[in-house]
Amino acid sequence: MNKVLISILVAGTTALALAAQEPRFGVQGGLSIPAGDLTDNAYMGLQVGGHARWNFNHGHGLMARGDVTLYSQNNGVNVTGLGAGADYTYHLERRQIGTYVLAGLSVQNYHSSFSNYSRNDSALGLDLGLGYDLDRHLGLQARYTTHNMNDYTYAALNLDVTYTF
Repeated sequence: MNKVLISILVAGTTALALAAQEPRFGVQGGLSIPAGDLTDNAYMGLQVGGHARWNFNHGHGLMARGDVTLYSQNNGVNVTGLGAGADYTYHLERRQIGTYVLAGLSVQNYHSSFSNYSRNDSALGLDLGLGYDLDRHLGLQARYTTHNMNDYTYAALNLDVTYTF
């Protein structure tokens, strides 16, 4: 099932990207606040990454991103997240600045190191969020991600500042 969803995501992203303007690349960084079962092993973390944005007409767009999250240690457990995703964006003002909503899919890998062993968990998940582009370059974004892995739900609220070149 995950392979089918990933194939659909890749095909859809490729088709949309080909119909868009030239991509604009950028970076993002901010805080990641754990939710769900992730709170058992991690406290708030720092997230950094990069993105590519394709803008379409009338406020529609696509943002592909990759990021790394380093969470603060909780009960002797170190957690690191590595993720990639693609989000459909829609600017409410129907132009590429101002408030936008986003929805997408992401693949996330969490590496947890305990005192005597380590574990990797990966899954395909959903992203929902809200952002505000102050201008063509600088923006703010709140994105909630959730991934179901081996009977656990790892989720996080990511509060990022984005800069697009």
